[in-house]
Amino acid sequence: MGARMMDKKLEWKEAMWLGIPMSEKRRWNILHGDLNGRYAYYRCVVESGEIDKAVINITANSRYRLWVNSHSVLSGPCKGDRNRQYYETVDITRYMKTGKNILAVQVLFCDPNAVSHQYQERAPIFAVSSLPAGHLLAVEGKVYGKGKDVDLTTGKAPWRVYLDGSFYLISDEITMNLGAVLENIDFRKHPLGWKTEQYDGKGWAEPLRWGLVKADGLMEKVGLYGAFRIQEREIPLLYEEQQLFTEKCNPELLVREKCMLIKPDSCQKIILDAEKHTNAYLKFQFSKGTGAKVRITYSEKYSAAGSEIKRTDYKNGELRGETHQIILPGQLFTYEPFWVKTFRFICIEVQTAKEEVQLYLPQMYRTGYPLMIESTIKSSIIWIERLWDMCIRTLQNCMMETYMDCPFYEQMQFIMDTRLQALFTYSVSSDVRLVKKALKDFHYSMIPDGLIQGKYPSAFPQIISTFSLHFIYMLEEYYLHTKDITELLRYRVDVDSILSYYELHMGKEGLVEHLGYWQFVDWQEAWRDNMGVPTAALTGPSTIINLMYAYALKCGARINEITGRYGMAEEYTRRQQNVLIQVQKLCWDEKNGLYKEGPDTDEYSQHAQAWAILNRMVTKKEGSIILKKTLDYPNILPCSFSTSYELFRAFEWVGDYYLTQGFMEKWKRLIEWDCTTCPEEPENGRSECHAWSALPLFEFSRSIAGIKMGSPGWETVLIQPNLDYADDIAGSVVTPRGNINFDFCKCEGRYRVNIPKGLTGEFIMPDGCRKPIGEGVTVLECV
Repeated sequence: MGARMMDKKLEWKEAMWLGIPMSEKRRWNILHGDLNGRYAYYRCVVESGEIDKAVINITANSRYRLWVNSHSVLSGPCKGDRNRQYYETVDITRYMKTGKNILAVQVLFCDPNAVSHQYQERAPIFAVSSLPAGHLLAVEGKVYGKGKDVDLTTGKAPWRVYLDGSFYLISDEITMNLGAVLENIDFRKHPLGWKTEQYDGKGWAEPLRWGLVKADGLMEKVGLYGAFRIQEREIPLLYEEQQLFTEKCNPELLVREKCMLIKPDSCQKIILDAEKHTNAYLKFQFSKGTGAKVRITYSEKYSAAGSEIKRTDYKNGELRGETHQIILPGQLFTYEPFWVKTFRFICIEVQTAKEEVQLYLPQMYRTGYPLMIESTIKSSIIWIERLWDMCIRTLQNCMMETYMDCPFYEQMQFIMDTRLQALFTYSVSSDVRLVKKALKDFHYSMIPDGLIQGKYPSAFPQIISTFSLHFIYMLEEYYLHTKDITELLRYRVDVDSILSYYELHMGKEGLVEHLGYWQFVDWQEAWRDNMGVPTAALTGPSTIINLMYAYALKCGARINEITGRYGMAEEYTRRQQNVLIQVQKLCWDEKNGLYKEGPDTDEYSQHAQAWAILNRMVTKKEGSIILKKTLDYPNILPCSFSTSYELFRAFEWVGDYYLTQGFMEKWKRLIEWDCTTCPEEPENGRSECHAWSALPLFEFSRSIAGIKMGSPGWETVLIQPNLDYADDIAGSVVTPRGNINFDFCKCEGRYRVNIPKGLTGEFIMPDGCRKPIGEGVTVLECV
C-alpha cells in the first residue's frame, strides 16, 4: 500500500498544530508574554523497516530548522505574513535509515507584540511577520517502505517538546535594524545532544494539541478559516552547500588545523577567512573546557574609523560585527547557531578556565536562493570580468526567501531595492519566481491609506511614501520582460490606489506635496539631517518626487492600456502631462539651464535632471546639454549607487553613454579595496553587500553589450553596443527566448551575434545605421 500511496500529494487533512504545554512554561516560570525570542525543541523518534521513500510537509510559527538523524536539512518556513503561512515539502529519504530515526526541529517564536518599539533589546526579527500564537509546529507525512508505513504527522506521531527557558535572543547596536538574533547560551544548562539518537528524551513533555492545521470541510464551505492561512511555498527551497575556509590569509591569524588546543587559564583569538562575502549556516565543535567562555563575531570586513581601507587590512583595521557568546559544558558537543550568518571573516575568542579547550575547525554551509546564472561576460579589460563576478555575488547574497537590501545588518525586502534587483535578475537569469513573489508580498502589504509598505514582509510596518512608486515601475517592467498579463490584472488595483493617494496630495501649484510618512529619495550629505528627504519636500513640492510621480503615471497608463482600461490610461496620461507642465513652469531655471529641486529653492540635483529626461521633457540634444552641465556644476547633488540607474538611462537615451565612464570608476575602485561584493555606497557604507549597488550587471549586458528587448516579452530584440570605454566584450546574455551569444570588438570593427531560433530584431551600428538580424549567426563589420 505504501508504494501506491507515496506519490499522492499531501493535503494537511489530519495534521494538528503542536504547541507548548503550560507545564513547560511553569517549569521555567515563564509567563506567556515572555516567550519572544526563545526556542522550543520538538523531537520525534520512530522505528522504520526498509525505506522506499519519506516525504513530509513542514511549517512552524515563527521559524524552524529541521534535522533528521543529526543531519541539518533546511530552515523555514518561507517568509509570508499573517495572511500567508507557507509550508515546505521535503524529501527526507536520503537522511533516513532502517531502524531508529530521529526528527528534530528547533522552533523560534518571534512575538510581534513583545516590545513597544523596534529598537529594543528584545525586538523580534524584523523580517519575520507572524502571529502571536507561540511556538507552533506542524508536520505531515509518512515513511513508506516494504513493511508498515510509519506516520510522522503531528497529532498522530509520538512528538515530544522541550521549552528552553535558560536564555532568550537579544539585539545590540550592530543588529538594531535586524532584531534579536544574538545568542548568549550557557551550554551547561542545555539539553546537549537532543538531535542525536543517543539522547534520552523520556522527560520531555507531550505537546499541546493547538488545533487542526487546515479547516475542516464545513468550516471551509462557509468561508471560515483558522488563524493560519496555510499554503504551498511558491519558490524553490534554498540550497545549502558545504564550503571550506580558505588558507589564503595571514598565517598568524588563520586556524587551519582540524583541531586546535587552547591551554587552561589563557585567552586565544582565531580568525577564519571565507575569502568571499558569504551567507552560511555554521557548525562549531568543542571538547573539554568546562566553563570556558567563547565569543564568536561575524564580520564583513576589516575597518578603521574615519578612513577607507582594504577589506583584508588586518594591520590597520579591526573586525566588528554580530557577536554571539557561549559557555562550554566540558564535553564534546556541536554548536549550530539558528539564524543564517553573513560574514567574510569570523573571529573566535576563547577564554579558558581551569581546563584546556579543544576547538575543531568549524564547518560552514553556504545558503541562498538557487538562482541559475545564465549570462556571462568576458573582456580583455580585466576589471570588467572582476566587477561582473562581484556584482553576481552581490545579487546572489541578497536573495533568500525574499530579496534583501543587505544580508548583514537588515535583511529586509525594500521595494526600491527590489525593483532594481528584479532588473538585475532579468539580466542574468530566466528565473523570475522570486520577482513574482516580491510583487505578491508588496500587494499583501497595502495599507488602508492606499500605499504599500516600504519593506515587507515585516514585523514592524514602515511606510515610505515615495517607495510605492517603485512598485508601479517594477510591475510594468515585469510585464515588458515576460509579457505576463496576469500579474498586471492582479495588481493594477494597487496602481490605482497608489496614484490616487498621490492625487489627493496635489497642492495649489498643481504639484504633489506633503505626502506624509517618509519621503525618502537618496542618502545625500545635504539631506542627512532630513534622513534622505529632499529639502524642498519639507516645505512644499520636490521636483524629483513630482517627476517620479509623473513617470509612475506614465507606467500606470501603459498598464491600463495593456489590460483594456483605455479610459484610465487616458486619465493617467493627462495627469502626467499636467504635472510635467507645472514642473517646467515652476522648476526650470532658464539662467542655469537646469531643473531646480523645487519651485522655491536654489538646490540642484542630478536626480531631477535624469527624471526630467526619462519623462521626455526635453529633446535628446537638450538633454545632452543638461547632463553635461551636471558633471561640473558647483554643489550639484550627485546620484548615489542606489539612484544611478535612472542617471545611466538618461545618458543612454541622449546618446552620451560614454559619460557614464566617470561614474563607473566608483565601482572599479571597489576591486582595489579587495571588495568581493558591492557595498551600500563606495565609501563608508553601512553594508558591505547591498544589492542596489549591483548596477554593472545591467550595464554590461543591456547597455555596453547593448542587448535589449525590442518588444514586450522579447518577441524582438534590439542590439546597440556602447563600446566607448570597453573596447571589446563577449559572452552570452539570457532572454526568455534563449541566450544571445555575442562577440564585439570596436578596434577591429567586428560585431558577431548568434540569435536563438525564432527571434528577430535590429542591430544599431556605431554610425546609427540599422541592420536587420535573424536567428543564427550574423557578423557585421564597421570600417
